[in-house]
Amino acid sequence: MTDKHFAHLLPPSWKNTLHTWFAEDCPSLDYGGYVVGEAPLTATLYAKTAGVLAGVPFFTEVFEHVGCSVQWNFSDGDVLGEGEGEGEGGGKMKVAVAKVSGPARLILLGERVALNTLARCSGVATA
Repeated sequence: MTDKHFAHLLPPSWKNTLHTWFAEDCPSLDYGGYVVGEAPLTATLYAKTAGVLAGVPFFTEVFEHVGCSVQWNFSDGDVLGEGEGEGEGGGKMKVAVAKVSGPARLILLGERVALNTLARCSGVATA
């Protein structure tokens, strides 16, 4: 994996945008976070269709904002699904792209904002 440093390209206003998105996503009590609690957890991000990975700095910043860490198996601009093909018995592609570690409630808090951003960026890059 080559390390492409695009995080420095995030505009200074990005943190303000994050605050706005979190306020929209969780305007009051985080019921899901209350249920899952503070147990340490590692969640795996899988790609299920081929495409270009884009938005890594945004995804990482979202989780760092809530106090979680992200370990990437691929870099921004990498093509996912090349050579992976179908799984055993004609199953669908499933590639582990990254792992997010932190308290369960914080992973849940950042999940939707991070995934929406990554999906949008990757969709545009793939199109």
